[in-house]
Amino acid sequence: MNNKKTPIIIAVAVALLLLGLFMIPKFTNPSRGSVAAWKEAGIECLTGGHQRLAQHFHSKLAIVVDGLQEVIPANVGLVNNCMAEIHTHDTTGALHVEALAANKIRRLKDFFTVWGKSINRDGYGLIMTVNGQPNFELGELILKDAQQIVLEYASNLQ
Repeated sequence: MNNKKTPIIIAVAVALLLLGLFMIPKFTNPSRGSVAAWKEAGIECLTGGHQRLAQHFHSKLAIVVDGLQEVIPANVGLVNNCMAEIHTHDTTGALHVEALAANKIRRLKDFFTVWGKSINRDGYGLIMTVNGQPNFELGELILKDAQQIVLEYASNLQ
């Protein structure tokens, strides 16, 4: 082998190895599809955490299935270095609605998009109340501060 070409070959091999090491996590990241779905729905990733927010409020969501409270998981919408504009931090049902722009409208369906679930469930009827009053907006409900949203699914309401 030509001694003048050896350093070049080694440098190219090291560069390719480093490039591969940096790219592998991007292609093997299990949350990649989730973040793409959020972007498609117009839900941004907040990469600076809770910094520079122009909007931050909380709605409370409770889900009841055949009379039993369902737990909404903690950390819905939190992946790697990305925090969706609507997310949870704990299992209390508190939806954190945050944005870099003031007065950004978020709907209940946006949370379900981030969660990766449908608001409707096969085999169940659905009754929604907001602050104790019947509401028929379902996914189109505009989220507001201090709202108390209850989704009650019942298999006998089909």
